[in-house]
Amino acid sequence: MSMLLPIIGHELRRLRRDRALPWLMLLFMAFAAYGAWSGAEWAAARMQAGQVVANEADTIVALKRRQLAEAKPGANMFFATPQVTPFRPILSPGVMAPLSIGQAEAYPYAARTQPLSDITMFDAFRADLDNPAVRAAGRFDLAFVIIVMLPLLLLAGSFDLWSRERERSVAALILSQPVPITSLLAGKALARALALLPPAIIVTLGALLLVGADDPGGLIATALTVGAYGLFWILVATLINVFAKRSTDAALAGGAVWLLIVVLGPALALATADILSPAPSQVQFANEYRAASLAIRRDQRLAREANGPEVIRTPASNIPDRIRVFMAERAVEDAKLAPMVATHDDALARRHAILDRLRLFLPAVATQDALDRIAGSDADRALSFQQQAMGFKQELERWLADRLDRDLLMTSQDYDLVPKFHFQEPAAGPFQAKMLIDLVVLFIACLLLGAAIILGRSAATDL
Repeated sequence: MSMLLPIIGHELRRLRRDRALPWLMLLFMAFAAYGAWSGAEWAAARMQAGQVVANEADTIVALKRRQLAEAKPGANMFFATPQVTPFRPILSPGVMAPLSIGQAEAYPYAARTQPLSDITMFDAFRADLDNPAVRAAGRFDLAFVIIVMLPLLLLAGSFDLWSRERERSVAALILSQPVPITSLLAGKALARALALLPPAIIVTLGALLLVGADDPGGLIATALTVGAYGLFWILVATLINVFAKRSTDAALAGGAVWLLIVVLGPALALATADILSPAPSQVQFANEYRAASLAIRRDQRLAREANGPEVIRTPASNIPDRIRVFMAERAVEDAKLAPMVATHDDALARRHAILDRLRLFLPAVATQDALDRIAGSDADRALSFQQQAMGFKQELERWLADRLDRDLLMTSQDYDLVPKFHFQEPAAGPFQAKMLIDLVVLFIACLLLGAAIILGRSAATDL
């Protein structure tokens, strides 16, 4: 440690004389502020869209209440039948949503259906992922700044930490001192980490606080993720300097590694996932589902026609029998379509599992995954919403089926008794475990880089 302190102090004084670094930090600050603002605007727009959907359900309920209050004796009370009850689950953005839009736009954020009548819950809120333009589109958010631009800042401040001495022919003089090359490289890397990482973390957290993303746990997790990712890139620059003899070579190598890890790595991961488990077409599934549903309904209609006219009850029931028949037929339809839905969901789950494993080999993807989880824009949260919405739909249908069995029309007070949807955030245990895995990936990557630097340290003395 006594050897490291003078090296770190010397390097910090050298970095203070670098006129480019303050401008680079200001540029990073501007991008971070814009990214946080962009993420906050998206979160606000998503929240507003969800409120519109919720207001739509409230408007329908208010209309039914008014119709019930204004109904005259002997009037047609079809509007009071239970199946017209609206159903509008909403997935609201998380507190840390401005950090990363992530995969939130790839999954529906709300459901619109009326139990026993509508077969599609999420279609109105689902992006057309088979559209290449949609796949290629992305948003500029704070996570983009961290993943893409933070490495460039760190490489710009570290690309010549040892190649500069070699290029200026002062490396031999430095190596003549009783300082091991390992300590020399470690001191130089630590100086860069101390000079660049804390300001980058402070800028990131400050941008989040300015837009209202102030969850303490989320801010701590963000700081740890940014710090681990930044340390990885400083070690990348150090390893490059072990072998590069000129600053231009080090800069070019740094750019090539950035391109490989940040740009090509995720693209290759997606290509690998496409080979191992191709993504099922949402458009094809929707068309096949619709065609199968229409065929089932056609068969049901023909069966009703073959059974002859409906028997009219005396006295007439409050709820027409055709509503009960409709309910029974929809239950049969759901049971027949369940294997098709399960097959589609299994294909999506296999692909998701493959992508989840591939991130273990890609530091940039692991960092993006960690930021998505902090922001609540990860795939697991979106899939949990869909599962909970489907489960709530079944709960609501059971509630309505009981009313149909008892031949009870809806009253104004009954709308207060209708089950309400409340999204339950995924359990903290699995969330923390996957966040820990992402950080472990970065930690292991740093260890491997450190080991490579130690093994290759002899190359740093080759003048």
